[in-house]
Amino acid sequence: MKKIIFILIIIISCFGCKKDNLNDSDLLKTTWILSNIQDTKTQAITNYPSDAVKTISIEFTNSSNTIFFRGVCNVGSGTYTYSSRTDKIKVTDLITTEIYCKYYEWETYTVQNLYYASSYKIDGNDLVIYSNGEYNLHFTKN
Repeated sequence: MKKIIFILIIIISCFGCKKDNLNDSDLLKTTWILSNIQDTKTQAITNYPSDAVKTISIEFTNSSNTIFFRGVCNVGSGTYTYSSRTDKIKVTDLITTEIYCKYYEWETYTVQNLYYASSYKIDGNDLVIYSNGEYNLHFTKN
């Protein structure tokens, strides 16, 4: 009987455990490089162009909840809120410079879908920002 109660306690306690024990350091103070985008309707993945001279990156700071954006030809910043407990994320007030260059559309995909960000998932060195817009954004830790 004691064994059954002990096993039940372990099983019940596991239901309350989060599958990923993420903490703030998993998201913050890391440069995340855009690797691909995923269409939210078809789930089709399009890789970032291999011939692009520069990468697109984001970085979440823990001071004043600022997100920095570095694109192919533009830079910017905004604010964010998130919860590592619920994996929810929201980006607001993202302002960037507006210089047109080759692969500018990738900057547009990134910025627009950061505005529609709803949640995120970190798996090792990979970050996915799920969007209520057109594309989920897939990043790799730099």
